[in-house]
Amino acid sequence: MTSALIVLAVLALVGYGLERRTSGRSGPRPRLAGSSDVLDRDLQRVAADLRVAPPAERAATARDRRVLVVRRAGLPV
Repeated sequence: MTSALIVLAVLALVGYGLERRTSGRSGPRPRLAGSSDVLDRDLQRVAADLRVAPPAERAATARDRRVLVVRRAGLPV
């Protein structure tokens, strides 16, 4: 009986602590932390890589594909 009360008290304290921790953060923040006027260097790197890369081969279309027709032996065409 005593161990059940101790477990119940621990669970109640954990629940209270979690509720107290998240109660002040219910809505979205007005602004993100940090500055937002920085350049995206990843975008610059990718753009430079694409400018330097050799042109890619043309992708195959349905018109370029050849269809293999398999006919069973002995059947009329």
